[in-house]
Amino acid sequence: MSKKPNLSAVKSAVHKDKFKHGSMAVVFTAVFIAIIIVINILVSALTDRFPSMNFDLTLEGLNTLSDEAVDVAKSIEGDTTIYIIGSEDAVRGDQVYTNYGLQYSQVANLADRLQEQNSKIHVEFIDPDLNPTFISSYPDDNLTTGKVMVSSEKRNKVLSVTDLFSIQQDTTTGEYTYYSMVDGALANELYLVNLDTVPVVAIATGHSEMLSAEDNLSSFVALLEDNNFEVTTFDILTEEIPEDASVVFIGTPTTDYTTEEINKLEAFISDAEMASSRTLFFTSYPTQNWESMPNLSTFLAEWGLQPQSGVLMETDATNVLTTSEGSASPYLFANVSEDILDGTYSNLIMSNSAPVERLFSANNDIVTYPVVETNDTAYVASTEEDIAAENPETDTHTIVALSQKYMDNQGKITANVVVDGSSESLLSTFVANSTFGNQAFMTDFVKLLTGTSDTRIGLSVNQTQTNTRDIAASAAVMQFVGLIIFTVLVPVVVLAAGLVIFLRRRHL
Repeated sequence: MSKKPNLSAVKSAVHKDKFKHGSMAVVFTAVFIAIIIVINILVSALTDRFPSMNFDLTLEGLNTLSDEAVDVAKSIEGDTTIYIIGSEDAVRGDQVYTNYGLQYSQVANLADRLQEQNSKIHVEFIDPDLNPTFISSYPDDNLTTGKVMVSSEKRNKVLSVTDLFSIQQDTTTGEYTYYSMVDGALANELYLVNLDTVPVVAIATGHSEMLSAEDNLSSFVALLEDNNFEVTTFDILTEEIPEDASVVFIGTPTTDYTTEEINKLEAFISDAEMASSRTLFFTSYPTQNWESMPNLSTFLAEWGLQPQSGVLMETDATNVLTTSEGSASPYLFANVSEDILDGTYSNLIMSNSAPVERLFSANNDIVTYPVVETNDTAYVASTEEDIAAENPETDTHTIVALSQKYMDNQGKITANVVVDGSSESLLSTFVANSTFGNQAFMTDFVKLLTGTSDTRIGLSVNQTQTNTRDIAASAAVMQFVGLIIFTVLVPVVVLAAGLVIFLRRRHL
């Protein structure tokens, strides 16, 4: 007789299996969720330690360092700190200069990546409200939210928002275009504050100069600073020429120098113990009355240079860009002498130019050179009749001339005197516009004069448009995607799936 199965034992076994499977499902779900949480924590920690792990979703790579910036970062040997003025939350959350449509978080992102490249580079956020002591320690730098100070043991340099970003408006459509210069600007300052010595350009004042650092030379000064020259100003009548000056710039004076001031120029340019090349750089203008400045004229004549009156005109329309409104003075296309610079300077414009005469080619140990010249179809006009002449006498005329004297036996240290007959060529219209060759020419020429042509003195600070992106997502949207979806939503979905599996297995 067969034995009946024990139903209670079977039910007990089934319930044990259900419990076993249900418990395992809960365990697996909990472990999986824990793994997700740990992965999130690890990824967050790693991206904080290695910012380059964060994906750059911008079309132009705004949050990616250029190769040149990486090279600079890796070359830093002394402790250097990038102080970003503002609270970290405001900077990273694009709350700084938000009214101007700037993506200021790029400053923090690229500073992080520079720090990642070299342990000598540090990044700190200084909230002016929470750390007023730090701000008051640098009273001359006016450190306010949005500025960046790069500091080493050798020197400090401060970047303003206009050094980091640029906003340009289309005069036809009214549309604004935003540009970033953060990559080059930060790397440039890192390099500058770690240089042993920096070439100094001292701009002389005191004679009602037509060109001044505070006014129409702002773009020229910015160009020099972008190439790691330090720019300072001084009153030559009441102050001595700065001892560390490599170049003294005299921007079209309208009154003559005193004998005492001429002595200062002579002592500066003729110092036999100079450790590096020195330059006196004069600019001139067509209507400048050099006859009323005999002291300056005599000094320049001793160096074989004589600026002239009159404006340079062209008979060939292909050698002229345009003419200034209401005036017959043209914007001449000019040529750079290959004996001085072997670069290519397309569209070099010399506006409202006066000729510069070289009184001799060589005299004892002084040699003169043409640096920038007109085409051979140019002529000098001193009156309205000259301008209207049908067959003017044409020739090649010198606009920028250089007089040079070697101060050492190796020919590496020189005393230079320059006369530039086109004051207007240094204005922002030409120097700040890469369409013209003025920017590249002036950079290379000043480097040549200071003996820094064979070393890197500055990076090219390029503008990158910021309001063209392949993923049009704001910082808030990016945060939502990263935090809500991956940190919260995915674990919740996994948990819900685990509960469903648990409940279904429980009722098997």
